[in-house]
Amino acid sequence: MSSTKPQTFEEAVTEFMARSREQLDQESEEHLPPWSPSPYQQSGPPYEYAQRFDARLLTAFSQSIGDNNPLFTDPEYAKQTKYGCQIAPGPILALVRYPSVHGAKRPGGYPLANYYSGAAWEFFDVVRVGSRFTSSKVTKEIFEKTGSRGQLVFMISENHYRDFHGDLIGKCYATQIMVPMKSMGSARAMSVDRLGERMLYERKSHQYDKEQIEEVLSQLGRQERRGAKVLHWEEVEVGEKIGPVVIVPWTLQDQISYHALSWAAASTDGGGGDDLAFERAYDWVRYRPSYGSYTNPATNWPWTPNAEHEDALLAAYIGQPAPFDYGVQRTEMCQQLMSNWMGDDGFIRRMVIPLRKPVFYGDVGIYTGEVVKKFKEVQEGESAAGAAPGKHQYHAVGIKFQGVNQLGEAQVVGTSTVYLPSKEDGAVRLPVPHPVRPPYVPYETFYRDWY
Repeated sequence: MSSTKPQTFEEAVTEFMARSREQLDQESEEHLPPWSPSPYQQSGPPYEYAQRFDARLLTAFSQSIGDNNPLFTDPEYAKQTKYGCQIAPGPILALVRYPSVHGAKRPGGYPLANYYSGAAWEFFDVVRVGSRFTSSKVTKEIFEKTGSRGQLVFMISENHYRDFHGDLIGKCYATQIMVPMKSMGSARAMSVDRLGERMLYERKSHQYDKEQIEEVLSQLGRQERRGAKVLHWEEVEVGEKIGPVVIVPWTLQDQISYHALSWAAASTDGGGGDDLAFERAYDWVRYRPSYGSYTNPATNWPWTPNAEHEDALLAAYIGQPAPFDYGVQRTEMCQQLMSNWMGDDGFIRRMVIPLRKPVFYGDVGIYTGEVVKKFKEVQEGESAAGAAPGKHQYHAVGIKFQGVNQLGEAQVVGTSTVYLPSKEDGAVRLPVPHPVRPPYVPYETFYRDWY
């Protein structure tokens, strides 16, 4: 009688790496549009997004990232701006297709915890109400680093987001970090008796005293939004401080409202969309074995969804001491620091958001920045379908920004390039000229000070 030797943890990780590298330079199969017979184009890339960006969706998204800017939430206000309609924060494009990749999959999964760890955006135009989109997502880089917690696997993807005319609105380079977890054995799960064996962080949820509460409220009261008042490039000085923008203590509602929106509005590959937003958790985990499930440590129920972000009982399964935020949401919150400062007439051209410590349940986010560079740059396009022709000089400002929690721990440390109107050349011209496929920007370029 022959028997198959169980796979070891090391063998599982080696298999994961080998199979994931086979996906390099290939269109990802993650987060595709609803499957046939849905009324959406199935022969991509690019793949058609299932939702139109109507006013309600734009407003809901902006509110879910803590931004009530009337340019994004009030259609009547937005009609009076140069855009003539409501627009959305650029990172809303992540709803069209989740930006990062997770590598190879198999029933039961591989023994690695995964964390959305940053995004670098290039924007070529604003996102207007009524738009429909298509997307393409390609795995571009896979490499390993050794961190303070051991081996880390970095996966970098390149995403193109085009409107229904084929015009390129934005690109995103997303970073997913995979953390091999020996306590998971050879699959993406672990027994209840191994919970807490390897924790990535130790700090529990913060308790505020009276002075801390007053300080947060004081900073909240100092927030300003430029709005319709034009900021010219010539008026900006290097060293100018930006902010603050304050995200009040993180709650379950803040987390679930965003996740419910992203699920219900998303395309789906069986791991998102309406089925995940509304289907019973038991049905979802039983019939999608590649996504795995956990045994609930309180009830011993074996088909518990891997809701490690929001469920305090499950966070320890991926080494976290408390519920924590969705990384993709944190990368979307940062834009309001720039949009509040630059006003309605500025344009965020590039934004890099490397993530640091998680935002745990009850944490505050305090975002501030500084102008570190003033420069002019020329953008040039081509005359072809999917490109924006022309050649134009833009007046740019480079900004360094960070988000810290109530303890001063860094949650985000990033950079941004903002185009401003100038007294010399007038308003920011959109779309920004570009070729059909702007060149790929590698991780070693964008994760530094990319202006």
